Amino acid sequence: MQKRRLLSWLTLLSVAVIVLAGCAPRATSGATASQAAQDSLVVDLPALVIDIDSSGQPSVGNVPLAQLGAQFAPGMLDSLVVPSDMVALMTESDIQHIQIDNSPNGLLLLVNGEPSPSIKWDGQILSDTGGLITQMGAGAPVLEKMLPVVANLGFGVIVRFPLQEGVAAIPTYVEGGEAALASRQAQDAFLATVGEAPPTITLPVFYNEDGTWRVGDLSDTEWTNLTGLPLQAARLQPGMIQSLITSGVTEVSIFTNSDGLHLSINGRALPYIGWADGEINHLLGLGEQLGLWNTLADSGMNMGEVISMVETLLPAVQSTNTNINVYFPGSLAHASQ
Repeated sequence: MQKRRLLSWLTLLSVAVIVLAGCAPRATSGATASQAAQDSLVVDLPALVIDIDSSGQPSVGNVPLAQLGAQFAPGMLDSLVVPSDMVALMTESDIQHIQIDNSPNGLLLLVNGEPSPSIKWDGQILSDTGGLITQMGAGAPVLEKMLPVVANLGFGVIVRFPLQEGVAAIPTYVEGGEAALASRQAQDAFLATVGEAPPTITLPVFYNEDGTWRVGDLSDTEWTNLTGLPLQAARLQPGMIQSLITSGVTEVSIFTNSDGLHLSINGRALPYIGWADGEINHLLGLGEQLGLWNTLADSGMNMGEVISMVETLLPAVQSTNTNINVYFPGSLAHASQ
């Protein structure tokens, strides 16, 4: 029995050493520890690096994951094998690595060291989300206490793919990359043409118990007749309205600003999609690298014109404060109408 225990401990120790040998700094290494309150639970670890070879086999610290799995979880890691054609696509497109980084500011996704659209948060947003889940009865009450702790857990994974021959390695984190710079310059140029204050759009939508809605003094039918658009499709089933009322949901807001696309329920902000650091610009570039736009062009779309239009409209969308506030029966705003 003692020999088995000793063997188990030695196996775990060897796995731990191999894992630590296969680590690298995260994009936000040190941020979790430096931003956490004193006496808080804090975990701030380097990123686990998983290398994928040309056949799709993953390894950590030059040790195949299959070998590690065989020691403590036979068969558990077999599903982590990446299809070889996917590996070939990544190599040919010069996608060298993908990083997932849990930080105090969100769950970040970086491709070739630059951020792609990611889920952003802070301690207050996580706290509000937990409270909202408890209020709506959609989860265990313990979530209200656990979710804020997520901001104090710093960990990540970097998946590296084979490099093309003769291609220089890209750092796993590129601070102030080309996409971020291009995004800021485009937004600055747009604001310079419209004035220092960003444009603002506010759209209040009031739903009735029967699922119909109105904006201003016009009903959904009147808006449909006025614009010729099928806006009545935005009606909700009465049962859904009643379900929202029963859950205590009186107001839902969707809004955008220079930080990203936000959602709040009953005034409580939820994690949002960030675009302040050129994430969408980087995503457009990745689509080109991976040949996605050429694939769509083959189906008859003029992707050159589409991408040009998106790049032209993007600074205006990102710089405009757009608010769509949806009110349900029982809200104070609804009662005042």
